[in-house]
Amino acid sequence: MGSMDFSNITALAVEDDAGGLAIIGVMLRYLGIRGSLNTTGHGVVEAASTMKPPPDLIFLDLNLPDTTGYELLKQIRADSRLSNVLVVAVTAQDADVEIPKCKAAGFDGFIGKPISRSRFPRQLQRLLSGEPVWDTY
Repeated sequence: MGSMDFSNITALAVEDDAGGLAIIGVMLRYLGIRGSLNTTGHGVVEAASTMKPPPDLIFLDLNLPDTTGYELLKQIRADSRLSNVLVVAVTAQDADVEIPKCKAAGFDGFIGKPISRSRFPRQLQRLLSGEPVWDTY
């Protein structure tokens, strides 16, 4: 399968760790994805719902200073403007514990940290073509 053109894709990444956020930001830019970055869960639903164009993907850290990725997912799914957005959990937490919880909560995928620069484009390609991604890294 050839490389996918991501230039019409918009993403929002929510990550409280500056290093982790920078890595996601660099990878999104490298792939040509227009991205917005948030360091806290505060105001994420408002930010996502007012993005122009609206996000195709939201990457959520599960552990944020003021909330959890699970809580944000509920708020995102409750907003009619965002109900069809793909939401992917990104975390360094124990995948064996978190993946079943993420599936039950309704996440569209899971990418463990550290994110793999070589695997990330393929993971995105799979997500955007409707395939679930439950990868420990």
